[in-house]
Amino acid sequence: MYVWADKYRPSVLGEFICNKAVADNLHRMVTERQCSHFIFEGAQAVGKRSMVLALLRDAFGPDELKIEEQTKRIELKGEIVKHIDLKVRISDHHVEVNLADSHGYEKYVITTLLNESLPPPDFICTHANCKVIVVHDADRISSDLQHYIGWFLGRYAGCNKIIFCCSSSKNLEAVEHLCKVITLKPPSFDEIIKVLEFIATQEGIDLPDGIASRIAASASNNLRQAIRSFEATWTANYSFTKDQPILTGWEEEINNVAKKIMEEPSPKQLYLIRGKIRKMIEHNVSPYFIFCHLVTELKRDRDEDFQNSIDELASDLNRTEQCKEYKSQDTALVKRAINIEGFSVEGPDQGEAIQCFIKIEEFTVRFMSFYRSLIAKNSIRGGVS
Repeated sequence: MYVWADKYRPSVLGEFICNKAVADNLHRMVTERQCSHFIFEGAQAVGKRSMVLALLRDAFGPDELKIEEQTKRIELKGEIVKHIDLKVRISDHHVEVNLADSHGYEKYVITTLLNESLPPPDFICTHANCKVIVVHDADRISSDLQHYIGWFLGRYAGCNKIIFCCSSSKNLEAVEHLCKVITLKPPSFDEIIKVLEFIATQEGIDLPDGIASRIAASASNNLRQAIRSFEATWTANYSFTKDQPILTGWEEEINNVAKKIMEEPSPKQLYLIRGKIRKMIEHNVSPYFIFCHLVTELKRDRDEDFQNSIDELASDLNRTEQCKEYKSQDTALVKRAINIEGFSVEGPDQGEAIQCFIKIEEFTVRFMSFYRSLIAKNSIRGGVS
């Protein structure tokens, strides 16, 4: 539904607004043909993959990096499971894997890719035939496997390179000395403003400074969320007004979750809803915002007794510090287009996000049980009458 974040993703190093100094330094290295193994470190959604692909496009030319998605079979020798099928992205010059999809078989994935990178005996290394292995979620690589990678890279030094993407280079201590470490920082407030202004110019949108600042502030340094919020807010109401409600772009998703809960309060539905909520949290949508909007939608157009019952079910979150306090009387919550300003807090770390996810799930389970009982009672009363 929302396309701007992908449409305006930088494709080459010269297009970066966030981490521009880093991109410029990488472009200089490419120009001077300073080949190296790399570690790209930074928080989730900071743009590691985008910058790696931009580096490869600058190195080999955009026309040479035609990326395809394929399924690669990884043989598992000596394991009960004989093989796994892994999704990879490949071009003539690189292969990308995400170790989050390796199901605990990171050793087999890495060793397979390294062995396949070995050149034949008569191979003449040139820039044109260089290939790169890109490993996402490289924090999962064990210390033993890191030492094997270090040994492999030392023994088979050549033109083929490896790029690790991880949260911190300290998690790759055994291979860190072999790599150039590239640190990407979350976008600053001013950088997010510049990106929003760039998109507005490209789309022919008049974006007042006040609206841009409010969107940037609500996104908690998450650029992709800021772009989604801009697109959602523009789609809902353009031209912008002074008191324009700032949307997240996830409102309709949460509305649909509430509808599904009411339509079918079943274990099967709960499983599907878990996936939707997890997706939102993985995109750094505030768990507090998800919860507040979900409660509001479940209470919409219901009588006072029903609403009071929902507030009671939600009471557990009152005592959960990570998800902040639920305020049933907050006037902002009675509006369909909820204004997210004031809801957005510092993005929770992984542990806090998991705790909030569990609390939202607990609330959903309890609501389903309550709603099934209510339906059954109403059915009995209808039969008696």
